[in-house]
Amino acid sequence: MEKYERQYEIASYECNENGRLRLRSLFNLFQDSADTHANIIGVGYSYCKQNHLGWVGGGYHAEILKMPAWRDKVILRTWPSKTTAATAIREFELTDADTNEVLVRASSQWILIDATKHRPVCVLPHLKDMEPIAERSVNTLFEKLPAPERADVIDEEIVRVDDIDLNQHVNNAVYPSWVLDALPADFTMRRKLKEIQIQYKYPVQKGDTVKIKTQIDENTGLHVITNGSSTLEFARIKTVWQFK
Repeated sequence: MEKYERQYEIASYECNENGRLRLRSLFNLFQDSADTHANIIGVGYSYCKQNHLGWVGGGYHAEILKMPAWRDKVILRTWPSKTTAATAIREFELTDADTNEVLVRASSQWILIDATKHRPVCVLPHLKDMEPIAERSVNTLFEKLPAPERADVIDEEIVRVDDIDLNQHVNNAVYPSWVLDALPADFTMRRKLKEIQIQYKYPVQKGDTVKIKTQIDENTGLHVITNGSSTLEFARIKTVWQFK
């Protein structure tokens, strides 16, 4: 098993108002490289389609040292680092193509679902010929994230058609965008995101209305995403910020 790497040039449509890579675009790059590598090692979309399976995200833990800017050339490396009966762990490392400076590190957790029964299946039989690379980009245990104890900010979003992916639910990269949209402008204008942890709990469907409740303490945010009536929890997110 070798690490998969791919070079990208950051496009203008992937950038925010400051000319830096959007958080949603970063997560799209993660998924693009993961999908490609999964196909190369034989457990990608085609394999899952043939066997009525699907990979769904269980969680992410990303450390952002420096977001690349428009026209920057970057190299994204990804590799599977560990498998258990229930999950597969995949790492990411984004570096500057010219200087090899590490820009972003991330680790992700994935669950294999029976597409007919919509239930998790054992990962190991499907990855029995794969030898993970025992190197972690972020040494995380994907522990349960705390829920906000109070709601300093409450926001609502209506799921758009454009948010839905091939698995017929909201794409993993959309959840961080909801959190950014929910935060007060004066908070995000003075700070930049340093770290984000995401724990996906239940898929969001087309037509759903989601509510984002946020607790802000200094440079830390605790966020929970639920349905409109707050009776069903879709995800928990923790963000860590630093002043610009």
